[in-house]
Amino acid sequence: MNEINIAEADIADVAEGIRKLGPDVRGFGTVDPAWTRPPAVLVIDCVLSLNRRYDAFVVPRLSAFMEKHHNIQKVTDLAYLMDSFQSPNAFLQQELNYNHEERAYTLQSVVEFLCSIVKKVPTITEEEAFRHWAIQAKPEEYQKMNIKGFGIAGFQYLRMLFGADTTKPDVHIIRFVSEILDRKVSGIEALDLLEASSGLLGLSVRDVDAYIWDIRARQKLETPGTNITETDEMLYSDFWLPILQGNLGKLFAGKPTTYHKHGWMMGKKIQKVEIWFRLTNRKCYIRLYFLRPNPLERRDKIMELFPETDYEYEYKDTSSQTTVIFPVLEKGKNDRDDWDEIREKLVTMATDIYKKINESGL
Repeated sequence: MNEINIAEADIADVAEGIRKLGPDVRGFGTVDPAWTRPPAVLVIDCVLSLNRRYDAFVVPRLSAFMEKHHNIQKVTDLAYLMDSFQSPNAFLQQELNYNHEERAYTLQSVVEFLCSIVKKVPTITEEEAFRHWAIQAKPEEYQKMNIKGFGIAGFQYLRMLFGADTTKPDVHIIRFVSEILDRKVSGIEALDLLEASSGLLGLSVRDVDAYIWDIRARQKLETPGTNITETDEMLYSDFWLPILQGNLGKLFAGKPTTYHKHGWMMGKKIQKVEIWFRLTNRKCYIRLYFLRPNPLERRDKIMELFPETDYEYEYKDTSSQTTVIFPVLEKGKNDRDDWDEIREKLVTMATDIYKKINESGL
């Protein structure tokens, strides 16, 4: 695989795109049950999910398999079970309700590859052997496997499932990076850029990957009027839409820059300051993000506009972000009867902040 030279400017641009995803990226790569399933189920997950809808197609099959074969924990156990069938496709049809001969042989080949890893280190557990392999392996090694239908995205996902802090350059990751840079990027370029930019922000690459995938693959809210199916998404959509539709003024009306089921929405960016709305179960607040260059210096100047005698606020910095929180109400998503009041207070506070910054000329 040819080496890709990535520009520092591209890394910085992708890092800025990641930061704009919102405040909930950190830790996101550990919240899905996919990361805690037995090794035997993880390898099925990896192969079945190639070019298939994960929640609708893969998850029901994994759940049914685990319920029927709760004793199949190790990949070596899975290999033994598969060998009991007339063919890999017979196993796939009967145990996973999937008739796809090529995919069946892909699964068999990946299982054989993993079993060979276990044989090389018989003194440690499967989990330890796979984790050591996943962390030490390099993306280009997928070519050595030479498994039909199992490219770099599948190889990288397998590494992630077994503990590597990396990303899989699937269609969602490639599109995300391409949109930021306004040009088409290759899979390996997207991989290198996401790893470098996540490192620049002090974030786990797997967290960033999982967060992008959650938004893109599960089609989280990006535009008003989207047909929503998940209850949580419907709740947040119901909350934000009156603001976006201009019912509380024109300043924050229109298509949102970003919003998400976890309860945040970017309102405006002004003078290298981003104004975000935040809604949790029991409270709401406005959060300011101060952008590079010199975010601390910019915050010092901007916050002079908000004397402590008139405003309550709290600095909430991280290793990669300079932010300030303005509490609004001790009410949130769970207080649906008070949503009108919550929206009004949020918009009033955000409007006041926006106008002060805008009129200051800083």
